[in-house]
Amino acid sequence: MSFNKTQKWSGVIVAVAVLGLSVARADIRDTIQNATSGTTVSVSGTYTVSPMKVPAGVTVKGPATFKFNDNTRDGFTMKGANASLQSLTISGANRAVNIYASGVNISACTATGNTDTGFNCDGSSNDTISGCTAYGNADTGGASGGNADGFTAKSDAGSGIKFSNDTAHDNSDDGFDFYEATAPVVVTGCQSYNNGSYAGLTGNGDGFKMGGQYNVAHSYTSCIAHNNTTGSTARGFDTNHNTAKIALTTCHSYSNKNPDVLGNSVLSNCTMQTN
Repeated sequence: MSFNKTQKWSGVIVAVAVLGLSVARADIRDTIQNATSGTTVSVSGTYTVSPMKVPAGVTVKGPATFKFNDNTRDGFTMKGANASLQSLTISGANRAVNIYASGVNISACTATGNTDTGFNCDGSSNDTISGCTAYGNADTGGASGGNADGFTAKSDAGSGIKFSNDTAHDNSDDGFDFYEATAPVVVTGCQSYNNGSYAGLTGNGDGFKMGGQYNVAHSYTSCIAHNNTTGSTARGFDTNHNTAKIALTTCHSYSNKNPDVLGNSVLSNCTMQTN
């Protein structure tokens, strides 16, 4: 194993540099899980690992690939506040990343080949997912593909959650799904296409499912939904019975299977699909 570590004294940021090709599976997992707040674990190469928890204040920084060996469990579980993942490709897990804590930042990461959602905010708040891609995620077994979305804010997800410049495509269910978010989610510059069917499994297939469990005024700016054609509902934008005044600004929807369902949404400079 080859690494160097500088401890944190007098406010100096901790840095751990790890050479991915020379670190054994247990070593990199233990290095991340035992890191202290303020540590940056720099990783490279490809790791085959068991699911892990990222502690509060710890950054895992790639580029690197993490292939998880248990698709019944979430790959990276973010239970510590202000943790961060950067430039990672994540596969082989249930959810690639499941966020329970506040202030979490996920940037430039890719979730593919997982058996549930790529990136999920689970009862958390004030989290940012930016520049990420979720594709090729599909349920395991059975005839249903109705769980594997690209990006979600579920399980009573709270305030301050932001998705920015993210892309969801070719997932077995929806691209973006905020069914159980209890506070407005802010979505900017995101794109969603070809969702609703993957690996022989079929779900709803909406580009942006804009809530449903609660009436919450989410906002979408410069978002595009197109070619969502294979799912059971397969709309670009769908309020899913959310009666709040959802704000859509410079959003565009086209070439989806069904027309958008916009309810009481407030549109500004949008071109939406009406048939």
